[in-house]
Amino acid sequence: MGELGLNKIMGALLATALGLMGLATLPSLVFGGGGGHYGDHEEPATLSEKMCKKFHYCIEIAEAASTAEAEEVFDLGAALASADLTRGERTFAGQCSTCHTITPGGASGTGPNLHNIVGGPKMHIAGFNYSGAMKAAEGQWSYENLDAWLKSPAGYMKGTSMSFAGIKKDADRANVIAYLAANTEGAPAFPAPLAAAAPAEGEVVPAEGEAVPAEGEAAPAGGEAAPAEATPPAEGAPAEAPAEEVQPT
Repeated sequence: MGELGLNKIMGALLATALGLMGLATLPSLVFGGGGGHYGDHEEPATLSEKMCKKFHYCIEIAEAASTAEAEEVFDLGAALASADLTRGERTFAGQCSTCHTITPGGASGTGPNLHNIVGGPKMHIAGFNYSGAMKAAEGQWSYENLDAWLKSPAGYMKGTSMSFAGIKKDADRANVIAYLAANTEGAPAFPAPLAAAAPAEGEVVPAEGEAVPAEGEAAPAGGEAAPAEATPPAEGAPAEAPAEEVQPT
């Protein structure tokens, strides 16, 4: 056998060996595991562990903070102040009038008549067959209680017999509550809107009617007017001559 034939045989053996090595490492490349045992290892929990396991590059990586915004606080006072009675009446007719009436002296249906309910006791209609949960309830129908009740009766009062799912939109609830107040004689005043957020430490809050200083401009002291900007001379006008200096005699 010549030298060329021997080289061919050695090349074929080397290629075969390389092919077998590639097949042995293929499961590791495909599944990211060791030796092809897919699913028998514990999944890395954090980003740092994943980086360390996959790329053998171990470094502490801070987990990203949640980007979910904090739930916005519903300002019931502001919503009631801008409520739409027409929309409230329409929502009441569509979602409440099947079980409730609201006219003065109106008969109760599946639910009690709701005239004069705002500020009244939880069982404000004498003789109506309220549920055991309502009979055990304390307090009055304040604006806050009505808002929580209309949002989810079952969530507000466990064991209530009222099967209404609730009014989920804040504006719709405010409109209905304002409509109930309009049908309540001597209804209590609406709650005040929530106070505005306090200014950050070091933040200058101008008084009413006071101009806000521009960025980099110092705020004038109390009672002191900000200096007016100097007006440049008109084009072509001679510059103001300096005052004549008097020589001593």
